[in-house]
Amino acid sequence: MSVVQLPSIFRAIQEIFPDTVLRTGFSTRHKAAFVVAADLRQGVGHRSNTTDFVKGLEKAQTSPKGVAESNTLYLGDEVIQTAGGPQRMKVIYKRGAYHLLSRSDLPKAADFRDRIFDVLEQIEREGFVVNADAPLAQLQAMPQQMVQTVDDLVLVRKLEIRDYRKIRHAIWEAGGDREDFRDVRTALYEILFGLTPAAIRQTRPQVGGERYKRDYRNPRTGTFHKAGELRPSDATPDYLTEDELRRLDDAVLWVTTTLSFRFPEGYATLGDILDVLQQFAAQVRSFPKLKEKSEPASKEQPDLRSRIESVRAKLQRGA
Repeated sequence: MSVVQLPSIFRAIQEIFPDTVLRTGFSTRHKAAFVVAADLRQGVGHRSNTTDFVKGLEKAQTSPKGVAESNTLYLGDEVIQTAGGPQRMKVIYKRGAYHLLSRSDLPKAADFRDRIFDVLEQIEREGFVVNADAPLAQLQAMPQQMVQTVDDLVLVRKLEIRDYRKIRHAIWEAGGDREDFRDVRTALYEILFGLTPAAIRQTRPQVGGERYKRDYRNPRTGTFHKAGELRPSDATPDYLTEDELRRLDDAVLWVTTTLSFRFPEGYATLGDILDVLQQFAAQVRSFPKLKEKSEPASKEQPDLRSRIESVRAKLQRGA
């Protein structure tokens, strides 16, 4: 883990061109730091006027239909105290400054990018970078944040298992396609939960997945989402309980492990994969508790054995 001097972006910029005084501030309305656009233009060495200097930011902040994206704050107007009194001036917010300096070809912008790249390389090499300039409260909170980060990484590893990558790879190797994989995945969900993935997404509330990092209004639908709300997801695991996710992990592990033992060279056919899936279904039926949990919710749903036989016939026709 590295300890580096990592000042705020505007102090870092000030260090790169010390001859230009940057007027900076913090917007309580947007909860974002900003710098006066004219000052940043002068410091970077842009020869045109401020309007031309920020034109790229205006374009980046605006959707193709001309509607400002509420979750992208690059540019705005703030009241700045001047010798002649308070004046409303064009300002560039922190994210806008990152965007502008990362795209500019001016030498001083390149100096700033070099500092950012140095930090990124340290993060890639050592995993963490501790900012020596961080406030004391932030430094004290870091141990808990590191534990949370490790927990998040463990979750990612579990999600990789749920992604059925080994099963998908086995199907590809056997000459199958996406439709074949979808049928195998559907059969697996029906064995475990008695429902297809589509039925689970349609009948259950979403309980997991990525969350909005800030308040956001969809410019097309007008729907408002608060920071921390779940983003709508098409991933079926985001609609499963923790207990169901563990069962899904175990099921995928059982299937992939059986395939690996039976076919160490990886030459399984689509029929072989369905055989393993049928054996797993038999194992589930042999345990009363799992059998009870995996019974279809409606009598109108097709019998599990018929479903598997249908999938088997379909895959064999495509083999």
